[in-house]
Amino acid sequence: MDSNKTEPQKAASEMREAILAFEQILEALPDDRLALETLFEAYEEIGDRQKALDYLLRLARVVAEEADAEAAPKVMEKLRALGAKSPAADELTERLAKLTAPREPPTATEPVRRKTVDIAPELALAWNLAQAGELSQEDYASVAHDLSENSMRTVVVPVTVQHVLYDRGFKQIEKVLQFMATNSGLPLIPLGQFELQKEAYSLLPLDFMTHRAAMVFELMDSDALVALLNPYDTELREEVKRLTQRKCHFYLTTALAYDACLEKIRKAIEAESIG
Repeated sequence: MDSNKTEPQKAASEMREAILAFEQILEALPDDRLALETLFEAYEEIGDRQKALDYLLRLARVVAEEADAEAAPKVMEKLRALGAKSPAADELTERLAKLTAPREPPTATEPVRRKTVDIAPELALAWNLAQAGELSQEDYASVAHDLSENSMRTVVVPVTVQHVLYDRGFKQIEKVLQFMATNSGLPLIPLGQFELQKEAYSLLPLDFMTHRAAMVFELMDSDALVALLNPYDTELREEVKRLTQRKCHFYLTTALAYDACLEKIRKAIEAESIG
């Protein structure tokens, strides 16, 4: 980026790059909710109210069609804040309002829609890597696309930037890992060299380890040693502390080592349930 640019110019340039990247995601995944919400916020930030409204209405339609009662109030609030007045906006607001009304729990035969994995922290990681020059803009767009696509699948491993890079055979993965370790201050540990103990890994639910990419791999007195795949996800760290109710020390590890340990834990839990 041109060093002669002022800070506002740099911010505007970065905003345009972000808009371009997420619009590329929508070309492949037109109903990607994270991309729609990000573009709504980006256009609102730069003052393009019509574009912001267009993306917000698209987001509202997806939420309504997916019958996501949890997300509906938030989208309705955004529609009201933007002052959206049109037949389309009124119709969508009405559909979202119906989702928030109390209803009976689903019956055994009523299908329950699967919620997508929240990939916002991973997209933020990918963007940070791109800004640091560790990923090209083309790499970033590919990673963002794969994260969005994988988040809608039923998976037995976490949906992370690391997994995408390994799957794509990214040649600079070791360099990226070293950058993340140095930049975040979290040491990169060889997780596979630790013998997993039930007392440690049982501090977090299996579903949490599978979808949030964090596991307790060792105890040091009463402190928990925790392996992560995204060293910048501060909300994840706070959630781990809340769940374990212990002082936690966090470390970065590789997706390959994490998946291997996760599979061992899964098999141990299955063996216990059978026994």
